Amino acid sequence: MKKLLLVVVIVAVTSGQVFGQEPMKLNYPNFAPFSWKDTDGRMKGIFIDVHNEALGKRMEIPVTHTEYPWKRAQHLVKRGKADAFTTVPTPERREYTEISSESVVVSDMILFANKKNPKVGEFGKIRKISDLKGFRLLDYIGNGWAEKNLAGLNVTWGDDIKQILKALAAGRGDLFIHPVHVTVYNIKKLGLQEQILKIHSVMESVSFNLCIGKKSSYVNILPKFDETIREMRKDGTLQKIYDNYR
Repeated sequence: MKKLLLVVVIVAVTSGQVFGQEPMKLNYPNFAPFSWKDTDGRMKGIFIDVHNEALGKRMEIPVTHTEYPWKRAQHLVKRGKADAFTTVPTPERREYTEISSESVVVSDMILFANKKNPKVGEFGKIRKISDLKGFRLLDYIGNGWAEKNLAGLNVTWGDDIKQILKALAAGRGDLFIHPVHVTVYNIKKLGLQEQILKIHSVMESVSFNLCIGKKSSYVNILPKFDETIREMRKDGTLQKIYDNYR
């Protein structure tokens, strides 16, 4: 009987499923369709669905999902008060997190413009950041990609993506450059499909990866997470999740 009990304990420990295991705490910003808190108080979005499938179902790790202002979400992981977030890898984030090799999602940074803008014919010729000179750009405070790449250009800054899209629809700027998943979703949500044009000029492809804090007890699961994401990509699960938010 003692031998049997020992075997059960060993199996539980090696699988990480010891009773009472502390959930893996995942933090998110309000960034639909990647992550947001619905009216019922539950977190929803591509990131949540991918992590529930990969971490919760396939790796059998209990997870919790919480929305915070983006700066605070990252700070909590840095301090070891939460385990992980999902975002674009940067040198600064690598200082306090270990980052997955596999992408949770890859999104193209493309151009959006007002359909009635008289310069529409010029927008399709844009291929690089330097081509943006002379145009009135719109973006929001806290967008790290824009703050880095659009420095020195003519940018009007707003509070959030909704404000920027409304300004673009009203003709108060020429271009908005942003991840296609997020922008198309919000254009539909705001009912601005007739005013805003998607221009198929890819400025950059951006990878969003799982970043686990170096102080987290889950920091060593990344090789298994990467393997699980590859399996989900191969069996079509990732694409099905993405398609749910088109």
